[in-house]
Amino acid sequence: MNRHSPRIMLAAACLAAAWLAACASTGVLGIDYRLPAPSSQSVARTVDLVFQDERASAAFLSPMARDELEGFANAFALTVSRPGGPGELRGAYELAPLFREILRARLEAAGLRVAPPGTPSDARFTFVLKEFKLDFGDRTWSSRMGFEALLMRNGSTLSRQTVSGSAERVKIVGRSEAEKLLSELITDTVNQMDVAALFKQAGF
Repeated sequence: MNRHSPRIMLAAACLAAAWLAACASTGVLGIDYRLPAPSSQSVARTVDLVFQDERASAAFLSPMARDELEGFANAFALTVSRPGGPGELRGAYELAPLFREILRARLEAAGLRVAPPGTPSDARFTFVLKEFKLDFGDRTWSSRMGFEALLMRNGSTLSRQTVSGSAERVKIVGRSEAEKLLSELITDTVNQMDVAALFKQAGF
């Protein structure tokens, strides 16, 4: 074993402890995004990944939800889970980077390679967030999400899909039900996107 290994392990343990402390803070909501089962239709292409926020209101929380989640700092702790596997902690993000990281995981799971900025790609994958809202009332959390996925090349739209979803969950204690609700809604809605069909419609 490398003589520096104990030091590395200690640093990793400290980082893990810091992560858990951050997730437990009132300013962060935990999101567990679960990837779909592997598809037989793998898409071996390279894409640019673009996120656009076109919500009518930039407010993620309704006034009642904000009162219930007092101290929320617009930060999300993301875990990505594969079917039958453990979750992987990805980091803490604001809303736009959160969705970019979720989409990166979703596209890569479909066989795609997400190109670094400024490098060649086969097409541009644009994710347009139309709605993402968390509300609270009558001891019930409710959330809505909607987006449009576009495949583009040279400024022209080759194919598109529109997806939306909603969910409700009764509050039991603390904020855990809100986190479960958001995790389920994001997972179900993002996974409704048919990546292979998007490329097939575009003629790839």
